[in-house]
Amino acid sequence: MSYCDNVNMKEKALELHDEIAGATVSSYQTAVDRGTQTLRSVLAHASPEHVKRLQVSINEVDFLVGAAQLAAGTITYPDPAEQQLHKARIRGLQRIVELRKAAEPTLETGEVCDLLGVTRETIRKKVDRRQLLALPKGGDRVFPAFQFKDGAVLDGIQEVLEALDTDSVFTVLSFLLSRNPEFGGKTAIEMLDAGEVDAVVTEARGFLRHGA
Repeated sequence: MSYCDNVNMKEKALELHDEIAGATVSSYQTAVDRGTQTLRSVLAHASPEHVKRLQVSINEVDFLVGAAQLAAGTITYPDPAEQQLHKARIRGLQRIVELRKAAEPTLETGEVCDLLGVTRETIRKKVDRRQLLALPKGGDRVFPAFQFKDGAVLDGIQEVLEALDTDSVFTVLSFLLSRNPEFGGKTAIEMLDAGEVDAVVTEARGFLRHGA
């Protein structure tokens, strides 16, 4: 390959990179513009009480879920099947809010590093390997405090996360925090805290098959 050919390839690569970067910025701006327009429209039809609830949201996820609930309330579906699906979406959003609140208090990444005496990279790997449960918070994440005990990860957490084998943190929260007849009305976390690891892992393995 000649020097000129090599230069041309590099120039084309740079041009392609610029095109991709430009398209990404354009898509980002389009999404931002639509989101802004949608939020303005939703808030214009919201009551002062609903707006106040958004203002006191503790994090971005709660804010967006609250806004989505308001937006969903402005839509009407003439078809009965669509109405039922719409109601199911609302219930799903409400359940997400409930689960996030039930998961409090939470710890920031730095606090977990200090608690366990490990680095941020170690924490990241534990989350990726389903050894710790993390919830999204803006561009970072937070960790429900219930999965720690006496300066360590609560016994059984890793085994349960692996048994559930899901990327949905809210499915995991639903299993860990819902009162279960199989546990005598206790939650999975309460059972783990009492040392009943095997029973919880067994229930976790069948959880997704039976339905969350």
